[in-house]
Amino acid sequence: MNRKLTDEQITAAARSLRESGQRLSGRALRAVLRRQYGAAGKTDRLFALCRELQPPEEQPAIISELRGALRAAEQDRAAALEERDRALERAQRSEAREIAHQDRWANEIHVLREQVLRLQQELRVLRQRAASVEGQGG
Repeated sequence: MNRKLTDEQITAAARSLRESGQRLSGRALRAVLRRQYGAAGKTDRLFALCRELQPPEEQPAIISELRGALRAAEQDRAAALEERDRALERAQRSEAREIAHQDRWANEIHVLREQVLRLQQELRVLRQRAASVEGQGG
């Protein structure tokens, strides 16, 4: 008689295998299921559940190395981004200083030009007066 085993039954059998110190394998699991429930279940389904229940194996060394390289690259990227941000801030401060410097000297030049224009106008007026005084006295 075909009897369908539930996932819970298979999981319980796998747990009992592990608790008894045995290695969890498809064959061992089938033997425990036959003893406990009188049925071993469908092979494909049983082996798929067995793979899911396996504890993760230790990672190969290359994966650990790659993860370490990835962490180092992420740290390098973060450091590069911080350095870029500091450089941008320095550039912005420098640009602001340059603009302030140019504005100051532009204002200074404007004031001096205004003074030159005023002095030229005063000189023209004085020359006109001098010319009219010479024209009257001469």
